[in-house]
Formats: sequence, structure tokens, C-alpha cells
Amino acid sequence: MNKMRMKSMKKFWLVLSLAMFCLIVGSLWEYSLNDWSADKKLFLFQERLKFEEKRLDDQLRKLDYEAERKKPEWKGKQSVLVGFKGSKLVYWSNERVGSPRLYEILSAGNDFVKINNLYFDVRRHVVGDTVYYALLFIKEDYPYSSNYVKNHFNPSLGENLDYASKVIVREIWEKGGQLVYNRDGRPLFKIESRVERGDVIPSYFLLIPYILYLFLLFYAYEISLDRARSFRIQLFHVFGFFFFIMLLRSLMIDYKVPQVLYSLPIFMTGQIGGGFIVSVGDLFVTMFCLAHYFFITFNKLKIKYDEPRLVHYKYIFLVGFVIGVFFYTNLLHFSINMLIESTQVSLNIARLINVDFSSIVAFITLIIAGMGFIVLINSSVRYFRNLFSITQAFLGVTGVLVFCAALCYFFNFSLSPLECLFPLALYILFILGVYLMKQDAQKSIFMIALVVVCIYIIFLAKSSEIHREHGVRASFANEIIKERDPIFEYKLLEVNDKIKQSQEVDSLVKVGDLDLLSDYISSELLDMTGFYYTCKAMICDPRDSILLTPTFKKYSCDEFYDKLIDSLGTRIGYTSFFSIKDFDGVAEYLGRFSFSTPQGSNCVYIRFKSKNRHEGIGYAQILSREIGVEKEARYPYSYAKYKNGILVDSKGDFSYPRYLERFGKIEHARIMNMDRFSHMVIPVENDGVCIVSLGDDVFALYYLNLLYAIFVSGILTSYGMFFRFDRGWGSFRQTSLTLRIKKNIITLIGALFLIMTIMSIVMNAKSFERRHSSKVIELSRYITDELEHNDCMDAAKCPQILKKLKDMSEVLWVDINIYNWDGVLVATSRPVIFEKGFDGTLLNPKAFEQIIEKEQINFVQDEKIVELTYMAVYMPLVLENGERYVLSIPYFTRGEELNKDILLIVIIAVNIAMIVMVLAFILSSIVAERIMKPLQVVNEKLRQMRVGGKNEKIVYHERDEIGMLVKEYNEMVDKLEANVKKLAKSERESAWREMARQIAHEIKNPLTPMKLNLQFMQRTLQRGNMEEVRQRFKDISAVLIEQIDHMASIASAFSDFAKLQEANNEWFDLSELVNGCAKLFHENVDTMECDIEPNVSVYGDRDQVNRVIVNLLKNAEQSIPEERKGHVLVRLKTVLGKIILLIKDNGCGIPENIRDRISEPNFTTKSGGTGLGLTMSYKIIEAMGGSITFESVENEGTTFYVVLKQDN
Repeated sequence: MNKMRMKSMKKFWLVLSLAMFCLIVGSLWEYSLNDWSADKKLFLFQERLKFEEKRLDDQLRKLDYEAERKKPEWKGKQSVLVGFKGSKLVYWSNERVGSPRLYEILSAGNDFVKINNLYFDVRRHVVGDTVYYALLFIKEDYPYSSNYVKNHFNPSLGENLDYASKVIVREIWEKGGQLVYNRDGRPLFKIESRVERGDVIPSYFLLIPYILYLFLLFYAYEISLDRARSFRIQLFHVFGFFFFIMLLRSLMIDYKVPQVLYSLPIFMTGQIGGGFIVSVGDLFVTMFCLAHYFFITFNKLKIKYDEPRLVHYKYIFLVGFVIGVFFYTNLLHFSINMLIESTQVSLNIARLINVDFSSIVAFITLIIAGMGFIVLINSSVRYFRNLFSITQAFLGVTGVLVFCAALCYFFNFSLSPLECLFPLALYILFILGVYLMKQDAQKSIFMIALVVVCIYIIFLAKSSEIHREHGVRASFANEIIKERDPIFEYKLLEVNDKIKQSQEVDSLVKVGDLDLLSDYISSELLDMTGFYYTCKAMICDPRDSILLTPTFKKYSCDEFYDKLIDSLGTRIGYTSFFSIKDFDGVAEYLGRFSFSTPQGSNCVYIRFKSKNRHEGIGYAQILSREIGVEKEARYPYSYAKYKNGILVDSKGDFSYPRYLERFGKIEHARIMNMDRFSHMVIPVENDGVCIVSLGDDVFALYYLNLLYAIFVSGILTSYGMFFRFDRGWGSFRQTSLTLRIKKNIITLIGALFLIMTIMSIVMNAKSFERRHSSKVIELSRYITDELEHNDCMDAAKCPQILKKLKDMSEVLWVDINIYNWDGVLVATSRPVIFEKGFDGTLLNPKAFEQIIEKEQINFVQDEKIVELTYMAVYMPLVLENGERYVLSIPYFTRGEELNKDILLIVIIAVNIAMIVMVLAFILSSIVAERIMKPLQVVNEKLRQMRVGGKNEKIVYHERDEIGMLVKEYNEMVDKLEANVKKLAKSERESAWREMARQIAHEIKNPLTPMKLNLQFMQRTLQRGNMEEVRQRFKDISAVLIEQIDHMASIASAFSDFAKLQEANNEWFDLSELVNGCAKLFHENVDTMECDIEPNVSVYGDRDQVNRVIVNLLKNAEQSIPEERKGHVLVRLKTVLGKIILLIKDNGCGIPENIRDRISEPNFTTKSGGTGLGLTMSYKIIEAMGGSITFESVENEGTTFYVVLKQDN
């Protein structure tokens, strides 16, 4: 025992040392990566830059050997090769560098250039009459950032950043930053890093030592519970480890350590509820630790149920457990509510839309939390079984939970009183299973409980998400009602002072040219790129008037605009601009400025009115600076605005009626259902109504998430991770044949369906892509047919073509680009996209090769501009006059439509796969049970097989492998029965021989002294001394009588042993019998302690039980050495329908090497006696359906336990 404890101790310290080693390694590794000085970072950056420059130089030198080729082959995603013969561009590997000034920029000889918002390091090489420039990409630098425009850094240069705008690149003459040199030693640019902790994306390999640390920590905790000597020490470890985990979690959350963990997106989702669940990641870690803690604790906790203190305080034990379950239920309920209401995660996994990694982690987290809940209840009920009857357990649990429901009523708990029925229902389910069902059937109870918990989680998640959606919809409606544009308002703050101080504006006002004034303000003072507003300037002369229809009221110009501002305007900051809230579906701003004119001081009113916010998609999305509420919405809302009962603006999938009457009378905000949509109707001042609608299909699949929950929990429980039976930890790692069959069936079905699902998605995606390609090719042919009648497509020669392209673009909702036969852009429907440097003015090199060099009639490929991926279609355009061009259509709609089609297929396929997997779980159980049922019958019969008992044969008619096994079993039964008869006969003969030998031995022992005494008597008679003969006869007679009595007692003992089965059973008072037997030995020991429960009755033979008690008391008395004060404890108690008689002494104990033989007949350690006392005691108690066990420690004493059934 001591060796095992020492081995366990060494194992514990080894695991703990490994855990600390992993923690130290992870911390030092992370520190070494994060603690870099600015000089070290610059040095590393320059070294990587020089390495990339060397690679480019090597590629440029290879061009010398490829000079005979017409076209060089250039490799490298982060570099571009361009070639010039003289000033003519003859080669380019990427269209992004296309610019009218490209030759001018590169031929200037600068090593560092900016082309179309891209910074490049330039390497130059001459091959013959061609000058090649290799441009190494450094960083993007767009004029602004938006949803679709983000700056990126060259990842090969080592700046692994999530947001590259924090690394600023400057020209060498600008202030600030550190100089960066090329490999030739010339300064290139300055770089200034504003990267803070958390901006750098760390290597997630750093997580490995921290994960190992956590698992090793729990393993050390498991070992510590195993090696604990007593229940009290175990409790110390349990509570100590719990507080340690809570302290560790608190430090992690407060100090955001380890940093690599808190750089994960799931740890940065915002505040949830405080404490230990401030983010989705923190919630996952906390729930995983709690569930793992429960699993290890309740699997390893060793409770002595006969401990007097536990028996005395067992109701406190029950109350503590149930209250713990109540608080854990509160935690689960609180986590679900706060997780959904305070984050953007969606637990509607079945719908897949808006489901990201955080949502999946949150979903799995709640399943783990629910399984920890099951572990807690299941384990507590198993403990209750050893302390309470089923009635006591049921009433105790019900009473405590009713009290907890009252607490929920009077105090602010997350649970409602009615929701306390959920843990009560699970308690009742487990009480019925544990108390009334066999262990094999209890697994079914566990699975039922698992389904119940999954239903509860999904139901609660849906109700919480619907509640969150209502709040989101209300916020969405509020933003729509405001009709304001925060980003444009920020621009108005900038332009306000410019308008007041501008001499040009002052001059235009004096001239009175309103069109020039409007154009100057919108184009020169205010950069309107990405803003879709019309600008109109108005100069109010005191003589001007405005006539309003249909009221035909006349107002002076100043009076009209001033009244408009006073009644509907809201000042923007301290500017002269006002937001006009007219609830007409557009954002409107009105500025009021005073200027001096020859006629006097006049007011100039500048009016900005929003156009359609989305002038198509694609290029318009790139140019847009707006972050509209529509883009922030988590749900596919439709909305409408009504003014005076007439529709003024609408958007979305729902078709709104022109008049408001269809929605009924609207007096206050409410939610109504109509036409498979949920409508939130909100009245607005000035006779307006805002309606925000959401389709019922958004939550239609929510209960299908139950299948996902069951699937996830099934995977966890398939390996026994979270449920416990009383067979120990090792049983969870044992794999039964039934489980192997289930796993093989599930794996096979899952693998086949996974392959089929992937193939289906891939094939359908290709089909959809071909369909969209055909559609855009047809669109391109239509545009080609429309344009080929023109005489010119070059905007430099015929500017009117730009208007035609723009008109076609607006009608067809596509952008149109025209390239000449040299691959240079000559006309476009969206010139600003190239003017602002978002794209290059060169034809895509692959399209150039296919259309111009190989003369293909069309070419389709996927391309990307900033953050948008689209399908680009190229087609030759030949005018009637013979001029050739290349038509390019960037089809952005394809991405959205294709994604919707593919997503629909994925949703259907994944949900069908989930249904099939759940069915596979169910069917695998049925199939496995049908296969295993005959084997279970064989196993049960083999388990019940007894030597000398009645062994039944198995009836099985199938001629299969199991039938052969059954046949062998039946033949074995026949052989066993024959062998039992032979064995019984042999044992009877052996028993009689042994009995005869023992009787002969016991009789022979007294015969020897009897013979010697008679021989001595004969010699005395021969001497003739009658007085001596008389005395000798008297002495010999006494000896002979004593020996004869001893022989008679031996015969009686063996006779009694043979008659044990003849018991005279009756109900008698065992308490009285034990008390009487104990009194007989009061004088034989120093201390006789009695703890006897009164009125304990038992059914049996009173005399035989008396013999057992006397025998045990006599053995206890005789085991105490003469030099030791004897102490004997006699205790009689009833526990859970069982009678327990305990007799404990402080004698010399039973040596370990003979403990297995004390119940054998004729075995004794005393010099006298037959050795039948304990054998007879064992047989008497076993005949009554009870048992005798003992515990013994050498030189300390022995405790015998006699256990009888109370209702026997």
C-alpha cells in the first residue's frame, strides 16, 4: 500500500512539473515574440526586404536567358513585372499597376514609387532594347477605408497585422519614422509603426503549451484525488482545486493572458455579463473547466456512507447538492440569455446564415454546459441512493427546489419560479432510473435526459434570440427613422469653415451663378467620392418668393427656408448645416450662410439631398464610404416608410402596398404577422409610419438545431466523456462490441454521406457557376451588339461615349470597361474607380493572352478588386468601321447570386446530413441491439451458470455464427451437468473421508492418555498395594471421564454441523438477543461498549443466531492479549432496509496470509477447538440471506460485519 502511494505521489509531482514546464515554455515563447525593440523590428523588416529584393534580382537575371521568348514568365503574387521598349509598354504581369503616368513614374529612376494607391520597391533590369521593372509590393494606401476597402501589408515582409493602416509608410523627406534601405544601400522610405498589443496576429502554435498545461493540471487533480487517504483529504483537494481554477480564470480575464488566446476573435466579442464569461471564448473555457471538474470529481470521490457524521448530516448533504444544481441552472440560463442578447452570435446553426466560428463555439459551449448539468444531477442521485430511500430522495429534492422557486419569486434570479421545474424533472427522471432500473437500462435514462437538456437549451436559445431580434429591429427602425448619415455629417463639419472662408464661393455668390456654385462646392470643397448626394445652392434675394402647392401659400425665400429649418431642422455640431427630418425616405441637409452681394447681404442656402444610396453593386460598393444600418443589420430586414398613409420609400423582399390601410389602424408601436412576415409597425411624428419586416423563414428551422445539439452531445458521450456509472474510470476507456458496432455504422454512414454531400455541393456549385457564366456572356453579347454600331469607343476622341456607357450601366446594373487592342483602358462607365486608383487601366494579362493573342470569342475568370471578388467577362468588340476593342464586364452580381444558390444547397445538404446522422445514431443502436441480443442471452446464461444448479439451455433456431455458439453452449450445459454429478459424488466421498479422518483424529487424541493410564493401573495392581490401587483408580477414573466427555462434545459438534440446514425460523427481537449475549461477556473484557438500536426484528432461527453472536463475541474476547486492556464494541443499526451488526475488538488481528481460510471447516489458530465455529456462523447467516465480512489490522484489532435483510 505504501509503495502504491509513493508511486502515485511521484506520478502526481511529475505531472504537475510537466504542467508548470508547459506554462513556463509558453510564457517565455510568447514573451520572446512580443518583446521586440523598434530597432530589432526594423532590422528584421530590412532583412526580409533584402531577401525579397534578391529574389526579384535573380528572376530579372533569368530574363537574359529567356530573351528569345516573346513573352517572359513571371512568378510571384507580391510583385509585378512591366516591360517598356522605349516609352511603349510591351509587357505587364498584373493590371493593377496600369496608369497613364506609368512610364513617367518608372523612368524617373526612383527606387520607391506609389502607383494607384500601392507602394512599390523598384528593381530595374535591361534585356536588349527592353527595360524591365520588377515592382515589389510594400503596402496599400487607399484614401479611405470602408466595408470593402482595407489596406494590406505585404505578408512576406513579416508585418502580420490585422489592420495594416497602423504601419505608416512615408517618403524619405517626410518627418517621422525610421529609414529603410534597399540591398544596394540606398534609402527607400521611412516606416512608422503604431502597432499596439493585440494588433499583431500571433502564431497560434503558441496555444499548444497552454492547452497542455490545462489538461495536465486536470490530470494532476485526478491523481491527487486517487492518492488521497481519506474522504476529508479528498474534500480538501476538491475545494482547493475549485478555488484555484476560479483564481486562474480571474487572472486570465483581468490581465488578458495569455495574449495569444485573447487575440482570438472569440475572446474579443465584447462584454457578456461580467465575472467569468466576458466573451464567447471565456464562456467556453469556464464551462469546459466546470464540466471537466465535475466529471473528475464525481468519478473519483470516495464516500463512506456508514460514516456517522455523514449519516447524521445526510439531509444537509442533500440540500447542499440540490442548491448547487439550482445555482448551476441559473448560470446556464444566464449564460444563454446574456450570450445571445449581448453578442452577435447566432445559435441558429441549422440556417447557417450569420453563423461564424464564434457561433459554433458558443453552440458547443452550451452543449458542454448542459452535459455538466447532467453530470451534476446524475452523480448527486447516485450518492442519494446510498443514504435515502426513493421516497426520502424525491421529497427532499422536491422540497428544496420548491424553496428555490420561492427564492426566484422574491429575488432577482435568472430563473423564473416555473423554470425550476426543469431541474426537478431531471431529478425525478434520474431518481426513477437509479433507484428502480438496472444499470444497463440507466444508459437509456441518461440519453433521455440528454435529449431533454438539448430541448431546453434550444428552446431557451430561440426565445432569447427572438427577444434580441426585436431589440435589433427596433434599433434598425430608429436609424431609418432618423434619416441621417453620420459619415457625411463629418464631412460637412470639415467643409463648413471652407465655405465661409472661400474666396471662390464669395465670387460665385456675387456673380449669382448657382450651377457653378453647386459644382464648385461638391467637387472642389467637398470630395463627394463615395457619397451619393445632389448639391444645390440657392441665393435668396429679399424680392424672391416661393409659391407652395397645393395650398398655394406664398412665402419669401428666406422665410420659407428659415421655417423649414426651425420646424424640421437639427443643427449639426456648431456648423451652419442642419439635418432636415421630413420622413420622406431621403437624408437631407440644409446649410444657411450669409454673403455680401452688390444688392446687399443675402443668405445662401446649400441643400444636400441623398440619391439612391446604392447605385448598383460592385464599383459603387467600393466607392461608397457609407456604413449604413442596412449593412450592420444581422437579419434580412425589409422596410417601408409611409407619410400621410402613402408609401414614400421601401426596400427588401416584402412587397409593401401603396396605401397603409392594409396594416389597419396604427395608434402605437406593435408587432403583427401578415403574409409570412413579422412586421414591426412604428408610428412617427408628422403623420409618418415606419414598418420593418422580417420573414418567418428566419426562425423556421430553429428547432432543427435540436438535431445538431443531439449530434454534438452524442459525439461527446460516445466515448463516455460526461456520464458516470459505478464501474470506475477505466470502464469509460473500455470499448464493448455493441459500442464498436455503433461506431462503425455511424462512421460508415457519416463518411459516405459526407462524401456525397461534398460531391453534391461541388457539382451544384459548378453547375451554378456555368449558369451564371452563360448569363453574363449573353449580357456581354447584348452590350456588344449595342456598341458595335458606334464609330469610336475611345473617350479621348469621342467623349460622348462615356454618357452612353453610363446610361447602359444604369439600365443593366453592370459596369462596362472598354480596352483598345493594346490592352489600355479607353472608356468606362465608372471613370472614378480608375481616377482614384482603386484599379489599374491595363487589361488583365490572362484576358490579353486569350482575347488578343489567341483570339478567343470570350473569356471568363474570377478576379478581385480590393475586398470584392467578382466574375470578369471579356469579349472582343469589333466596330462596323473595323476598329477592334476588348469589352470587359465585371459582374459583381454573380458573387451574391452564386453565394445564395450555393448557400441554399449547403443548408439543405447539411441539414439532411444532420438528420441522417441522428437517424444513424438511433438505427445503429437498434441494429447493434439486434445483433447483440443473442450474445447477451448467452452472456446472461453463462453468468447464471452454477456448478450443481439448474442450468437452462438456450433456444435459438438460426443457423449462423451465433447459432454455432449457442449449440456449443447447450452441449457444454449437458457436459457440465454430467461432470457436476460426478463431482458431487466425488466431493461427498471426499467429505466423508475428511470427516472420518477428522473424527478419527479427534477420538484418537484422548485414547492415548487413556491407554497409558490403564497400563499404569495394571502395574499398580501387580504390586498389590490396595490403598495405592484405590487412589490410582480414583485418579484414573476422573481422567477417563474427562476424556470421554471431550469425545462426546466432539461428536455433538460434528452432529450439529451436519444438522445446520434444519432451522426453526420465526420472527424474534434481535436487539434483545444481542443485548443478552453482550451481557454474558461483560465480565470477560475490561470495556464492553454497546450501541444497540431497539426493536429490531428479524426472521430466522433464534438459537442459531445466538450461536453466531456468541461465537463472534468469544473470538473477540480470545483475540485480546493478556497484557492488553480489552475493548469490545457491539453496534446494531438499520440502514436502508438492512440490519448491520458490528462487533469490533482491539485484539491482535488476523494475519493477512490466513484471512482467506478463516471460513474453512476445521481451520483454527487456537491450540484447542474444532475449527467449526466461524464455518457454522457463515453457513447460518448465508442461509438467512445475509453475509459476514470483516476488516482487520494486525496488532490493532478486527471488526466483523453481519448484514441481514430487514424484510427477509
